[in-house]
Amino acid sequence: MNIVVYASYTGECQRIAQYLSKKTGYLLCSIEEISPASFENLILVFPVHCQNIPEAVKRFLSSVSVKHLAAIAAYGKMSYGNVLYEIQHRYPHTIVAGAYVPTKHSYLAGPRFEDFEKLDAIAEKMTNPKEVIIPKSFQNPLVNFFPTLRGQIGVQIQRNEDCRHCGICERSCPTHAMRNGKPTRRCIRCLRCVSRCPHGALSFRCRLPMALYLRKKPCEKFILYD
Repeated sequence: MNIVVYASYTGECQRIAQYLSKKTGYLLCSIEEISPASFENLILVFPVHCQNIPEAVKRFLSSVSVKHLAAIAAYGKMSYGNVLYEIQHRYPHTIVAGAYVPTKHSYLAGPRFEDFEKLDAIAEKMTNPKEVIIPKSFQNPLVNFFPTLRGQIGVQIQRNEDCRHCGICERSCPTHAMRNGKPTRRCIRCLRCVSRCPHGALSFRCRLPMALYLRKKPCEKFILYD
């Protein structure tokens, strides 16, 4: 089976995956809807979270068998960490292509990724797959120091009087962290709840540590390994 699988919190990775699905003709599926299986060719699109591989992606890569894997890591123009190298060395899948793609940061206003043609090389490589070597890249040595807690300290999610207790935020939360429109300690601040709320009842505010971090000069690097 040939497939494009995506993990997407605010829609950026889904847009990339949709493009690649049309380009390759591969089936398109969310990581939350797919069951463990064996795949001939798999294109995996996921967001970098605190310079790390999201837990849902780790679980998925541990549960599937893949002959040829293309891994695309979307990052919010801050830092892409070392995630592709880690995937290549942690999991028994042959990586035949990879990319770091600069996208809109979840916490910042700005343009969305539109240069989809840059990904055409990924689609072409799947027709003649050969292993590539992903080099090690810089990762802040503190990225594994309570990343969820750091996100909770840096970003506050707020609920206003427009909340109708419809439960959409709870059902859509990838970490099952929403209760009555309020985040629990499981919340990773991915903001899917904010983007999915049909009534505009949820919003977020960056506290000072996060606001200072987001003032960094954005990184616009598109890096392709094919």
